[in-house]
Amino acid sequence: MNDAAKAIKKHAAQHDLFNRLHSIAADERFVQKVAQEWFSNRFEVIANQRCGTWYCDPSTSSKAYAYFKSTDGHTLNWDFNLRRSNLSLASYAEEKGGFLLVDSTRRGKRMPDGLSKTVPIWCSVVNRAVQRRRARGGDAAADAEWDTTLYLPAQIVSPSEKAQIEPRLDVWAESLETSVLPLPELKKPLRPFFIHPATSRPPVIDANPAFTPIICVSASRWVNGEDGRGDPIPTATRLGDGWFARTVAFDYVPGAGDDDELWGRGLKPALYHEHKADLLSTPRDELPGLVDDLVEEGTGITAALEKVHLADSESTTSSLETLWTEATVVSPTLLVDLGPTIRSPQSSVLSSVTQRVTVRVVDIAKPSSSTSYVHACEATSDGPVIVFSLPSARTHPKEYGKALGQLVEHLQSKFPALGDKAALLISPGQQSELDTAVQFSTIGEQQKSEPSTWPSSLHLSKPDLQASQKSLLPLLVALTCSFPKLGHDAVDDPDVDKGVIAARLHSLVALWPEGNPPRAALKRVNEFLMS
Repeated sequence: MNDAAKAIKKHAAQHDLFNRLHSIAADERFVQKVAQEWFSNRFEVIANQRCGTWYCDPSTSSKAYAYFKSTDGHTLNWDFNLRRSNLSLASYAEEKGGFLLVDSTRRGKRMPDGLSKTVPIWCSVVNRAVQRRRARGGDAAADAEWDTTLYLPAQIVSPSEKAQIEPRLDVWAESLETSVLPLPELKKPLRPFFIHPATSRPPVIDANPAFTPIICVSASRWVNGEDGRGDPIPTATRLGDGWFARTVAFDYVPGAGDDDELWGRGLKPALYHEHKADLLSTPRDELPGLVDDLVEEGTGITAALEKVHLADSESTTSSLETLWTEATVVSPTLLVDLGPTIRSPQSSVLSSVTQRVTVRVVDIAKPSSSTSYVHACEATSDGPVIVFSLPSARTHPKEYGKALGQLVEHLQSKFPALGDKAALLISPGQQSELDTAVQFSTIGEQQKSEPSTWPSSLHLSKPDLQASQKSLLPLLVALTCSFPKLGHDAVDDPDVDKGVIAARLHSLVALWPEGNPPRAALKRVNEFLMS
C-alpha cells in the first residue's frame, strides 16, 4: 500500500464514528477502574472541559467545573491564566479531600499538557499565592511548612523544561495574589499526582495527608507511530448479548473524544452517556443512522422544553421584581442575571438605592437598520427598562463599538446617579422585547404598558445561557470601567488601562467561567475603553 493510500485509510479510521465511540468506551473503563478499584470511590471524578466529559458519566461523576487548557502548558508557552484561574476548584478540592481530574490526549503523548504541566503549574502558583498572603499576615511558622514545590511527571516532562518553568512561578503567584480574584482560604497545599494506562499501581495517599491531592488521570493509551512502541491497545469489542453476541474489530483512536464536531454528527457527551448501551451495541453500518435519530430527537426535546419554560415564565412572571430578587449581586449597585455562579456572590445591599435601572440585552445577527441600538420602555412598576440590541463583535466590529457608545452615553445622560443611588441590572432579553421596543420607538412613543413577562436566564437552555454569558461579560467590562462606582472595588476616577480592564474581566469570569469571552469582543471593548 502506497503512502497516499495509507494516509486515506488512517484518516477514515480516525474519523469513523464506530471507532471513536468504542475507543471512548475502552478509555472510560480505565477511568472507572482507577476510581472504583484503585481508590474505592474515595475521590470524586471531575472532567476537564471539554474532552474529558466524554470519559465521565454524569451519573457517577461530579458536576464541578474544571478547565485546564493544554495551551497553557505547551513548551515555551507556559502560563498561569487569570481568566482560567479555577480558584473555586481549589476550595472544592480541599472540601472533598481531593479529586480525580480526567482528560485524554491524541496520538504520540502519554498525557495531555493540560494534565502534565498546566495543572502542576496551577497547584504551585496557588500554593505560592496563599503562602504570600500567609506571610503578610505574619504566620511565619505555617509559612515554613507550606509546600510550594512544582511537582511534574518525571517520565513525561524533562528536567530542562522544569528548570525553565520554575523561575516564572513566583511572578505568576504575585500576579494572582495582587489580583481582584478571591484567593481561597486553603488549610493544606495542593499537590498533583499523575496516572495513565501504563501506570502499574496507584500513588499512596494517606487517609489524612498533609496536602490536598489533585489526581490527574489521562484516559487514553499511548500510541506512538508504526514502530510498535506504546501501550497495549484494544482491537475488538463485543456487540449484542447472549447467543447473539459477537466480537467485532475496531481501530483504537487515542483521545477519541477530542474535536467531536469533526466526527460526532451532532452527538455530545451528555447524549452519548444517556444512550451509551444502545450506541455501543449497534453495528458499524447502522450507527450513523442511530446517532442522527438521537440527535434529532434530542434537539426536538430541547426545543419543546424551551417552549414549556417560556410558557411557564409568561404565566408566572408579571414584573421585574423576580429578576432583581434572583440576579447575582456583583457589587452593591450592579446585579447580573446570568445563571448560577461558580462561587458565592456578594449579599444584596439595595436598601440604600432609590432607583433601579434594568437593561435587557438582545444579541442581533445584523446591525440595526435604525440609528439607535438603545430603546427605552419606561412605564414599569420596578423602574425604567432599556432594551439594548448588541451586534456581533466578530462580524460587525464597528457597529459593536457604536452600540457600546450609545448605551454608555444614554446611561450617563439619563441616570447620573448610577453606581451611587441608582442600581443597574443586566439581563439577557428576547427578540420579542426588542421588536416591541423598536415599534414604539418608530412611532415616537415610549411604551406605556409593561410586557406580560420579563423571563430570567433560568428559562434559557444551557447552550443559550453560555452564549449569553459570553456576550454579556464583555459588555459588563465596558460598563464597570465606564461607571467605576458599579465595580466592587469602586473608586471615583480610575485611570482605565489594560490592567484595570483585565481586573474587571477576571472578577467576572471567576463567577461565570463558562462565559469566558471570545477575543473579538474583548478586543473591541479594549478599543472602546482606550479610545
